[in-house]
Order: sequence, then structure tokens, then C-alpha cells
Amino acid sequence: MFPIHSKKFLHPAGVYRLEYPAYWDQVQEDEARSCGFGPHDRDDVGLWISLMPVSVDSDRLAEELPKILSQALPHMQGGDVRRDPTLRHYGVKADVHKEGEGGHYWLIAGGDVVLFASSQVPAAERHIWNPTFEHLLSTLEITRDEELALRQLTNEVLELLRQRHPEQDFQLDEKGIRGRNRVVFLSNLHREVRAAPARRVQIIQHFVQSLGQSKDLPLGQESWEEAQARLLPLLKPRSYIDSDSATRYSLVSEWLADVVICYALRSKDIFRFVTTADVDRWQTDAQALHQVAVANLCRLAWPTKLEGARQRDGGRVIVIATRDGLASSRLLHPDLHRLFCGPLGSPFRAGIPDRDTLVVYSDRRRPKQRIERQLRKDHRTSSYPITPRPFLVTPDGIAPAPA
Repeated sequence: MFPIHSKKFLHPAGVYRLEYPAYWDQVQEDEARSCGFGPHDRDDVGLWISLMPVSVDSDRLAEELPKILSQALPHMQGGDVRRDPTLRHYGVKADVHKEGEGGHYWLIAGGDVVLFASSQVPAAERHIWNPTFEHLLSTLEITRDEELALRQLTNEVLELLRQRHPEQDFQLDEKGIRGRNRVVFLSNLHREVRAAPARRVQIIQHFVQSLGQSKDLPLGQESWEEAQARLLPLLKPRSYIDSDSATRYSLVSEWLADVVICYALRSKDIFRFVTTADVDRWQTDAQALHQVAVANLCRLAWPTKLEGARQRDGGRVIVIATRDGLASSRLLHPDLHRLFCGPLGSPFRAGIPDRDTLVVYSDRRRPKQRIERQLRKDHRTSSYPITPRPFLVTPDGIAPAPA
């Protein structure tokens, strides 16, 4: 029987979790690519779980597992491959046929990973230990749903890109999808699909089509004269600047709280982020570039009709939705206070939970509580989140709002 007292094990890289007897030892090898579990006083009884060196769509691979394990068994001395219905994930099981041993082999697919497990059990004690190891593996849960979703999305985009642009010879690499002269990053697309799964097909098709349009633009070759008219500021969360992605090359200006300012060149619906290399090539500096970007922002039209509501205590809330990907950027407008202090009072508050939302509202207790709950909710569910924190807009400028 499986002992009553157990320990919880969470893989160091968050790949899986399980429960094992509390009195057992647990060891890790090769940076936790292999993890072992077994009783402290036995060196001939144990279970090893190893990560296979692949990242796959396990939903597609599942039906291939019996064939894969069958092909490997002659080298491992095993046989009788069958489905293991006690596992939480799809997996197959085989018997160990080594002399004097009575354990099993498993292949288990879940998320974007495949696990290989093997138990070492003396043949004479298989009736004691096999039920224990089987119960242990029945608690195993692979925690890679997000990675699986990204892998499936990557496969879909890769297939479409190969159809539309065979000349690029697109291939997968550790960062995303790479062609002959371009790299495609999918983190933003993944967030957008996750936030609106019902629109998955349209979102992916628009993404691939936009890549085709940007292919025809002279990206990275614009002169300073060409760039000035298209330059705009974009507010981003500090976490957006990832040292492991292309965003690490973006020109960034510090702003407030957990928000920074990036800059982009706009061509219709396509934004090309400005890099530090662009600034060097244009022989300008960040301050001069910022001034040009804000001047262009001031030339953008405001919506002709603003959605709003009057509160019972006399306060007001106004939602600014511009549908141009620049609603949040308008928080940087130097005349923001002058434009809205009339209906809202002074000072007033502002929120930018995501790229496409700027909400301004009176600095009164009741609307603050309700609106700031909504800011936090919108930030959690958005494809392009910025910050759940509110800001205070005064005649002298903008500051993080006090709690």
C-alpha cells in the first residue's frame, strides 16, 4: 500500500509535480533533467523520471508513443507495450525483462514535454513495490499547459509562413521562428490569442499578413528625415524589456512606477520599435527623439465622441478608446490636464491597464474604488497589459497616485 504520509515534489523548472512517500530520498541529476525517488535503505529499489530532449506538441505525439517505446525496448530489454490508464496524462507502459528485475518503463506525454520513467524492482518483490510506483506516477501532473499552447501556436504560424513565404525557408529555433533574413517572435501574439481564444484564427491570419506587409518596408534603413514624421511614444510595462528577446535592443526612457517609454515608427497598422542602433545611426539622442515623438503625439486626433458617466457624488469617468493602438500613449499628452480638468475636477486620476485603454476619472472615493478594481481586472485579462496602478494628473504633471 502507498504510505499515508507523503511529500510533494515540484520540479525545479516547473515541468511537473507529484507526491512520494515521506521517508524516501529524492535526488536530482543533470540540472534536474533526471530525478530519482526511492527508499533510503534500499539501493536496489527506485524510480527515475527523465525529461526527453525535445519540445513537442504532445497532443499530436500521443498516438506515436507506443511505436516509440516499442522501437526502444530491444535495447532496454523490455516488452508488452500497453496504455497505462492510471496516469493523468496519455502514457504507455512496458515490462522490464532484465534478469532478476520486475519493474516497468513508461513514456508519458503532456504539455510540450515527453517524460521517460523507469522503475528498478527485484523480481521477487514486484508485488510489493510495483503498486507503490504505479500510485506515485498516478499523482504525476505535467504543468506545461502554457508552453503547449505556445508550441501549438508556433506550429500553426510556421505552417502559414512556409506557405506564404517559401523563399524564407522558415525554421524553428530556441527564440522563435527564423527565416533567411528575419526572426519572428511570438510572445505578443501568444498573449493576444490567450486573451481572445474565440478569435484565434483571425488573429493568427492578421499576424502573418502583417509580417508580409512589414517585409516590404525598409526596416532599419529609414533616414532621420523619414523617421521624424512617423515617430511616436509607446508606454510599456518594465517587464516588456526582456533580456532574452529582441526588446532588449529597444530605446527605452524611464517614466513612472513600473512603466517605461518606448518609441516606434508607425506605418499604417505596423509599429517598428526604435532601437539604440537607430539613434546612433540618426546621430541624435534620446531627449531630442522624445521631443519629436511627443510633438507627433499631440497632432493625433482625439475621438469625436468620448464614452463617460456621471457618478452619484458628482464625479465623472471618461474612457478614451482610440482604436489606433495609441490610447494609452495619450497619457503623455502635455495638455491632458487642461483638456479634462473641466469635467473631472483637479487633480484627477488616470489609468492605463492596457495598450488600448486610457480612462480618466474624478479623484473621489467612490469612483476611485470601483474604477481601480476594474483597472486591475482589465490589466490581468489584456493581451497587451501595461499597469494596474492609477496615476494622478495635476497642473504640474503626472505622478503615481497615492493608495
